Parts: sequence; C-alpha cells; structure tokens
Amino acid sequence: MNLLINLIPCTTSPTSKKKDKQVILEFIENNPFAFLTGSFSSGKQVATQIPILMEVRNGELYLQGHIMRNTDHHKAFMENPQAWLVFTGANCYVSASWYSNPQIGSTWNYMSVL
Repeated sequence: MNLLINLIPCTTSPTSKKKDKQVILEFIENNPFAFLTGSFSSGKQVATQIPILMEVRNGELYLQGHIMRNTDHHKAFMENPQAWLVFTGANCYVSASWYSNPQIGSTWNYMSVL
C-alpha cells in the first residue's frame, strides 16, 4: 500500500498547531508507528497500527506501510481508499492540582499528527 498525502497537523489548541512542515516531518520520522483507520462503503470502521516509511520525492510526501491481504482493513481500503493515519508521540496527564487557579480542570497533554 502506498499513500500520497498532505500533512494536516492535529491539535486541540490553535495556539499549539505546528505549521512548519519540517517540524511535522521530523515528528513522523521520530514516531513512525501509526494508527491507520478507514471504513467500508457501508460505514463499518476498521483500524490497524502499522510502521510507516516516509520519503519525499519531487516535493511530494510519500508514506509507505504494509497491511496483510484479505484482512478487514485491506478489504475496506480496496472498497474505500479514504483513510486516516495518526502518528502519536509523547503524552501525559496534567493534574488540576498543578495549577494555582482552582477553576482550571485536569487535562491530557499530547502530541499527534493526522
């Protein structure tokens, strides 16, 4: 399976979005084990985690991974080639007790690229 994609950084806060493609490419290179999700035309969803190889050719990013034939994900991808790759990095719980303002709730700090 070979994919040609455009990079879309995914974060919950607009202030933390990375627009620098080099930063995003380095993130993918350092976190190559991705979550691949897709669906059949019927809407039934499938998901797999796979290692991804990254290559830039003529200014376009190519991502290459492998899924076994005749699995649900392979069948779904053949029926509906639209899919998401999610690369995740470091993450941790941030307790509300760490803040001086008691009105701020707990959260989860994470890094990811869609």
